[in-house]
Formats: sequence, C-alpha cells, structure tokens
Amino acid sequence: MSPTHRDPTTHRLMESMHRLGSTLGPSPEDVAGIDVPRHQLRALFVVAKHGPMSVSALAEAIEATLASTSPLADRLVKAGYLERVPDPDDRRRVLLVATARGQEGADTLMRRFHERFERLVEAMSPEGREALEAGLTDMIRAAEGLGLRTDHRHHRHPEPGDRA
Repeated sequence: MSPTHRDPTTHRLMESMHRLGSTLGPSPEDVAGIDVPRHQLRALFVVAKHGPMSVSALAEAIEATLASTSPLADRLVKAGYLERVPDPDDRRRVLLVATARGQEGADTLMRRFHERFERLVEAMSPEGREALEAGLTDMIRAAEGLGLRTDHRHHRHPEPGDRA
C-alpha cells in the first residue's frame, strides 16, 4: 500500500480511479488519424468545446502555466488543429479557434468517449449505478466543503485526454 494513503479504502478507491481512467481514456483506435499527443488533447478539447479563447484563458482552463501553454498552442496550430484569429473586440489580441480538422477530431473522440461511458454504465446493475451516483455526489460535496475546485465550466464531462 502506498504510504500516502492512510487507510485501505482510500488506496482501493485510488486504484479504481486509475483503472477507470485507463478504461475511459482514448484507445489507440480512437486516436488513429489524430496526430496529437495525449497530453495535448485536453487543450484541443477545451478550445473545440468552448470556442475562441486567448492562450492565457486556455492556460487557466487546463490549469497550466502560460509558459507551457503557449508552445502547446503553437504545436496544435502547426499540426492544423487550432488556428489563431484576431480578436474582434481587441485588435492587439489573438484568439485560438479549432479548425474544422480540430473540431472534427475532438467531436469524434468525445462521441467515442460518451459511447464507451454509456456502455459501461448500462452494464452496471441498477443498484450499482445508484450507489455510484450517491458516492460521487457525496465526493463532490466533500470537495466543495474542502474548498476544492468542482465547477464544470470547462469540464462538464471528463475529457478523454484526462486520467482519473
């Protein structure tokens, strides 16, 4: 057992979260034809889902530094998944926008993720689904009570590039 987990239940829950992350994350078949490294998928999903945004807004959304997000955005632009467009409200700024290729790739991966998640939940017993919902709801309340981020402005559903 990891020394960071004080009780066996916490350890088992962490192990389950990691296993589910692997189960729900994109498979090699899912990403075939999308030449974006897995660590860049999250940025692509955020821009594709939320529309035009500055690099600094993207950095905040993916909880990364501006220094690491700027080159990440450069790589996605170079690969043809994002493009930079002038901000119509401020000519000094540029915004990142998903290209048709980027939007299509993100939509395809999200559709596959949702299908996989739905199959998984449907394979559970009704009692298991209810227990999972109750447990996750309780965990969200606990996180809020501890002041941890639980908003879903950027992540209404887990993104395929995320790991549990």
